[in-house]
Amino acid sequence: MRKVALVMLVALAVGAALLPTAASAAPVQASTGDSVRIVDLNLLHGVFCGMTNGCQAPDRVALLARQLEEANCPEVVGLQEINANLAQLINDARKTLCDGKYKVVFKRPPRGVDTERVLTTLKVKSTKVMKLRGNFRTASRAVLSTPIGRLVLVVTHQDGDPDTPINTCATCPPPCRADASPFQCQTDAAAGLATDTGGPKAIHVLMGDFNVTPTSWRYQSLIAAGWVDSYLAAGNPECNPGTGVGCTSGRDDQNVNALKDPNAKESERIDFIFVKPPASCQPAFGAGTGLFAATPAQNGPGGLVWMSDHTGVFADLSCA
Repeated sequence: MRKVALVMLVALAVGAALLPTAASAAPVQASTGDSVRIVDLNLLHGVFCGMTNGCQAPDRVALLARQLEEANCPEVVGLQEINANLAQLINDARKTLCDGKYKVVFKRPPRGVDTERVLTTLKVKSTKVMKLRGNFRTASRAVLSTPIGRLVLVVTHQDGDPDTPINTCATCPPPCRADASPFQCQTDAAAGLATDTGGPKAIHVLMGDFNVTPTSWRYQSLIAAGWVDSYLAAGNPECNPGTGVGCTSGRDDQNVNALKDPNAKESERIDFIFVKPPASCQPAFGAGTGLFAATPAQNGPGGLVWMSDHTGVFADLSCA
């Protein structure tokens, strides 16, 4: 019996030694079943680009269309900073993009320079747009029928935190707290918009340009509330400002020359796809989960190598 016990202990010890540590574990892979592929991108309205037609907006939309097709037409594409010019270009491109499979959600003519658009091949059950604190930013919700169940998607573009903190939001309605800042309220309201519908079995996704990094309280509050950062969950490295690896923002947004420079790099990670699954779904992320169009394009329209000052985020989401 002692020999048997000794053999078992040795086997357990060897097995433990062969298991990867948390730091060295391979990225979580998507299940072999159904999944939903999601792209998030701040497309850049281009209103500060001078006399360049919105930093060559037609060429940038053409490059976006090309890169979506190269990615085999992800089922959900959430865009921010969509003004009237970009909205029309996207509507026109959609007719031939991916054989015309995409529907445009939130397609009313934009009244400002910073609205959201969703392109999807999935069935749309309902939509809602919410004004955020400050009455400039919005959060846009689409409830979608997907192969992995009902998905409640909220796309948003939010203000960054000011240099001088504002710690009260006395007039902010729930779910915002009176003792929180108006900017925290933007994040809380968008998260609330995502979770207040769909039922207990729905998968909730909150994504966009939050203009804050993972060190911010706003990011940390989402993680504490059960939201999963898909980029990190898939085993990707945190943003390295020195090399630009893992970063989503930082290129010049007022000069088209930066969009033609293959060496123009990002320097911070402020764009996210957060997932909040129901109890019935353990989220798994395919190997492609990470950044979208993060390398310079070859032979881009109009000499472009980047379609925006931002780099997109991509998630291949399934329930393991």
